[in-house]
Amino acid sequence: MALNKRCISILSDLIEANDYIKVQELADKYKVTDRSIRYNLDKIEQFLVKNGFDYLDKQHLQGVKINKSKQLEEFINNFMGKYTPYKYVYSKEEKISFIITKLLQENDPIKLEYFENKLCISKNTLLKDLDEIELYLQSKNLTLVRKPRVGIYIEGNENDKRKELKNILSHNISTKDIYDYIRTNTASNKLNSLQFENLFSDVDVDFIDKLIIEVEDELQREFDDESYGNLITHIAIMIKRIQLNKEIYLPEMDVDSVINTKEFDVAKNKVKKIENKYKISIPHMEICYIALRFLGAKVLKDVNGYREEFKDLYQVSQDMTEQIERIYDISFGENKEKIIEGLILHLRPTIYRIKFNLNLINPMYDEILKKYPKLFANTKKVIKHMEDYIGTAINDQEISYIALHFGAALENAKPKKETIARVILVCGTGVGTAKMLETQLEKKFNVNVINTVSSRAASTIPKSDYDYIISTIDIPEMDRNDYIKVNSILLKKDYEILKRYLQDNYLKETSMDRNMKKVNELIHIVRRYCNIDDIQQLQCEFMRVLLKEDSEVFRGRIYMLSDLIREEFIKLNVECDGWKEAIKEGTDLLENQGCVESRYYDEIINNFNDIGPYMVVAPGIVLSHARPEAGVLKLSMSLVTLKNPIEFGSETNDPAKLIITLAASDNESHLKALAQLMELFMNTEDLNKIMTAKTKEQVVDILKAYSNQ
Repeated sequence: MALNKRCISILSDLIEANDYIKVQELADKYKVTDRSIRYNLDKIEQFLVKNGFDYLDKQHLQGVKINKSKQLEEFINNFMGKYTPYKYVYSKEEKISFIITKLLQENDPIKLEYFENKLCISKNTLLKDLDEIELYLQSKNLTLVRKPRVGIYIEGNENDKRKELKNILSHNISTKDIYDYIRTNTASNKLNSLQFENLFSDVDVDFIDKLIIEVEDELQREFDDESYGNLITHIAIMIKRIQLNKEIYLPEMDVDSVINTKEFDVAKNKVKKIENKYKISIPHMEICYIALRFLGAKVLKDVNGYREEFKDLYQVSQDMTEQIERIYDISFGENKEKIIEGLILHLRPTIYRIKFNLNLINPMYDEILKKYPKLFANTKKVIKHMEDYIGTAINDQEISYIALHFGAALENAKPKKETIARVILVCGTGVGTAKMLETQLEKKFNVNVINTVSSRAASTIPKSDYDYIISTIDIPEMDRNDYIKVNSILLKKDYEILKRYLQDNYLKETSMDRNMKKVNELIHIVRRYCNIDDIQQLQCEFMRVLLKEDSEVFRGRIYMLSDLIREEFIKLNVECDGWKEAIKEGTDLLENQGCVESRYYDEIINNFNDIGPYMVVAPGIVLSHARPEAGVLKLSMSLVTLKNPIEFGSETNDPAKLIITLAASDNESHLKALAQLMELFMNTEDLNKIMTAKTKEQVVDILKAYSNQ
């Protein structure tokens, strides 16, 4: 059974996870469709079963989990760390990466047969890959030379070769990969196994690791993981290139500004150890370059603080920090000094990197721009203080690191004043769903829902009238960043999204809190005039009465879930050809009982066509509904399970297997039943029992349990 790179990576995710992983989370991580991930999971499962291990544990709504055992972990570690004897399919990117790094690390031509055997590929496949490699190398000022019966090699400036070698390795080998290799002497995946074989063959990586630890001790500084990995890679490549008798050409630099530093003295001392161990001679400029790497390395701690040469850097950091406070209208308070000192710690090596043109790549750069565009833009504003100080522009990669520093500070800062966010809700139909969403929002967050509008009306409301628009559907007239889209019934992931924008409602009293206060007040009054023989019993009696009053939120009957979804409103394991037929099954149950008119189905279909699959409220679940005036005769609900899941067009929640059809006659009488239904949706075990139920009685028993809550 062949596994590709993505399968191997997903397998690693499953091994490392302590809980279920949702298919959608994996799809988001690897930027592919749910269907692709499910195909990969099938491949992984076949691979595991073929090698004598359990099937994957797949649970609807929860996701997928691997059944761990010591034997499995040993097998997986062996499989991932070696490219034999188990079969593995290298991707085109992996093949190209390995071929280039191998060629860049060799003096002599390499015959094609070497790559054919190492990568288990045909000659024709290799030739096609070499065509792409040739074009790629041209863009890097390098040339791929092919000589029949001799082999292939790369020609070009030694500095360009070395630069490209570091570039490829940094993109394919993470700091964690290097650390794990040093600790266990095994690679985390098959490509890294090949790369480490090239990079560290004849190089004692433990020796280099100890050298860097010595550097940290002598400089009284702790490098961050990224800089640590870069230093190990740089020194290993340097040793290999000098062993190959390659003359090292380093970029021009102001040598004097490096020689007169403690970092240069430390670098010179470490180079002597390298020369003695490997019997090589390292050029003076290379020592300067290593010292520069020490100067430009990002650090987590620096006992020495900032140097006299950077005495003005404190003022720069202070100006930047205070401008961030003004932009966000917050005060860092007693943490302000720590934030300034932390910024200095980051900016000092930044100055060296910019001064000597050491380009830094932030692996989180794209994610920062996507998730925190405003923070990045605001950091770009305050970075002007730094640019004026050093007399040159600072690139976006460096700015993104500084944005992370301020982001962490802002996360921990307390606002000057508590604010109640003004929220406008957008709901496709307005039937109960908006009211339910409003209740959930006000219970969890410090918000004031000022209006509920249609998607068409949302874009016409002046931005000054609200703080946020929260919608259960797409709003075509508005930019996606101008509103927050959530499910009609808030799931865990929706709460996580909303937390980025809204303040948690820690101070708002619950109904139970209010009732407990009332009980205590009543007990206090009774004690003035009577002796209380059993205070606990009296508290219970008072609480029972108050809770009964709480339940009477309006005049009229309160319907429970089991009141509405009775056996005659249930249909199980239905075969349908498409989503419209699945909706029809649900509305037919209501129509047959005289609860809705036939046009209620038409209105639901029209809503789907006009607004999209917003009624697919959670993975696998459709809450089908329309407005009361669209043919509702009386409050009712139906439940339909599908034999085969059906696609409704929802990117996140397809395919659906459970269809709940709601016909609400007003905006309140169904709320209790809807709340109980939401509780059911959050319980994966009971939800699975309903979706796989063979009899209506099984479903009714579960619904009754939730109706008693």
